[in-house]
Amino acid sequence: MIDLAGPEAHVRIFPREVEFFDLLESQAAVVAKAAVTLARCLESKPPFERIVAMSEQIHSIEHEGDDIVHRLMDRLNKTFLTPLDREDIYRLCTRLDDVVDFIDAVAKRLVTFRIETLTPHAVEFVRIIECSAAEVEGGIRLLRDLRRHEEIVRQCTRINQLENEADQVMRDALNRLFNEEAHDPIYVIKWKDLYEHLEIATDKCEDVANVIETVLVKYS
Repeated sequence: MIDLAGPEAHVRIFPREVEFFDLLESQAAVVAKAAVTLARCLESKPPFERIVAMSEQIHSIEHEGDDIVHRLMDRLNKTFLTPLDREDIYRLCTRLDDVVDFIDAVAKRLVTFRIETLTPHAVEFVRIIECSAAEVEGGIRLLRDLRRHEEIVRQCTRINQLENEADQVMRDALNRLFNEEAHDPIYVIKWKDLYEHLEIATDKCEDVANVIETVLVKYS
């Protein structure tokens, strides 16, 4: 039997909406922090030791994000009525987690492949990831007030545009890799794998934007 009078009831009938929005915003902030950490380290052509330290820092940020995911899922399981559809909260949470996971995967590959100097295409990918993560954070913050419909749409549009830019960078990068730099098979394998993970990170940002747009459709 549920104790409706007790504030610590195992299942909340009337949700404290701020909990879900706070947790989603915290998760989006983790996405932005991971992207900024990657970009700031790589923009100045750092020594390999600094790249290793950056990778470890991003992995710690990824754990921070995992903690938020667990807290949010716990809230979701204990709340009967939610401020947004339950499946949309779940999808936002998992899509945000995906972005951090792929940024972490990129950082790990930089260490595993001993990448000390980025190609111009990789630099452009990192810039797009940083910009996309910032837009994702902004879009999640706007979800508190769905009446700001036009602002949210603009945010999602910018994320989609950045993903389109990433697609073009990927095409250009692979064209150069296979037609101009294919002198060493190991080099090609490493950079193809790294480019793919960089692109997927931008795809995952677009996935977040797609869920936000779905929420807008439901509540408009």
